[in-house]
Amino acid sequence: MKLESASFTIFDVETTGLYPYSGDRICEIGAVRITSGKKTVKKFHALVDPQRPISAGASAVNGITDDMVSGKPTIEEVLPDFLSFIKGSVLVAYNAGFDLGFLESSLGDRKEILEEYRVIDALRLARRLFPGIPRYNLGSVARSLGIDPEGEHRAMADAVMTWKVFTAELEALRSEGVTTLDEVGQVMSRKRPTISTVKDYKLALIEASIRDQKRLNIVYRSSWNNQVTERTVTRKKIHRGYDRIYVVAQCHTKNAERNFRLDCIIKADEHK
Repeated sequence: MKLESASFTIFDVETTGLYPYSGDRICEIGAVRITSGKKTVKKFHALVDPQRPISAGASAVNGITDDMVSGKPTIEEVLPDFLSFIKGSVLVAYNAGFDLGFLESSLGDRKEILEEYRVIDALRLARRLFPGIPRYNLGSVARSLGIDPEGEHRAMADAVMTWKVFTAELEALRSEGVTTLDEVGQVMSRKRPTISTVKDYKLALIEASIRDQKRLNIVYRSSWNNQVTERTVTRKKIHRGYDRIYVVAQCHTKNAERNFRLDCIIKADEHK
């Protein structure tokens, strides 16, 4: 499909925490729908009652409190309207795996609906098209492009900011002769991972630790701040998210259940 004829839904979710496969849920959705080359803009916004407390860490970032969402529609009530809003469009998000992971978790048995959609990760495009930016979080990229990040970390504000960044990306893509969605996909080099993409020794160790409930020592690089930490964990299961693989584990270092991106595990050894 030609970019000029595509409809795009640029969306963002705010959540109760970072781990959709351990019970964290969506508490706000913001989206902007546009047709490339046209000025028609539609917006979707909803605060969502997650039916669980918003973590202190999440609330400190997005400013959403339990009182703000108490009594609002649940995600089950909001999803039909959101799915109607995005129907027939290309989905665009910044760090799309995070947002889609929460949508996938919210859809449950209906998560296959998302397979109908083409997805563009504006973060991956930013790294490809705008080299040399010190940090690639949304606010930093926006500032580097002269975009005001006002209202950062609320769903509608971040959706609008991503829309503006994506508009700059489209201009950069066209300057390189990219005119179709398939060519955008080639730029991103997007591949949905499978278990076979993981090195055999790491996968075998993880599967054995799940089977035998043995602890592992891991060295983990955070995808959020690039910080490297050492953890002792007991693996519970492997979960294949939208575009990456997660390992759900009890982290004994933090004394809490955590989701670890498999590609961020630098090293894994059996705990002695």
